Amino acid sequence: MKTRVLVTGAGGFIGHHLVRYLVERGYWVRGVDIKEPEFEPTAAHEFLRLDLRESANCAAAVEGVEEVYHLAADMGGIGYITAYHADIARNSALINPHMLEAAREAMAAPGILERRR
Repeated sequence: MKTRVLVTGAGGFIGHHLVRYLVERGYWVRGVDIKEPEFEPTAAHEFLRLDLRESANCAAAVEGVEEVYHLAADMGGIGYITAYHADIARNSALINPHMLEAAREAMAAPGILERRR
């Protein structure tokens, strides 16, 4: 059975490369991003457009996966970053703990820890 993994930020530059890399190595991949992939069509087996600032979306993203590669972030060019410091910090402050908690809860589900040992 293929290992099921989640890649957040799968629509971005690094994320879409990681998705392709994992698929090529036999993983089943769910990609998640707030936007569609920018650079090429996704290689993910499943791609969900979700706003990971919402904890319920993080829980949906991790459902049924065994590993999480969390790359999602509020990103942009230097003009965006310098103009929106507070928004970027707020978004990261929401995304990161929501993803961590969703992954922790999902990995504690019956069967997940047993498969990993």
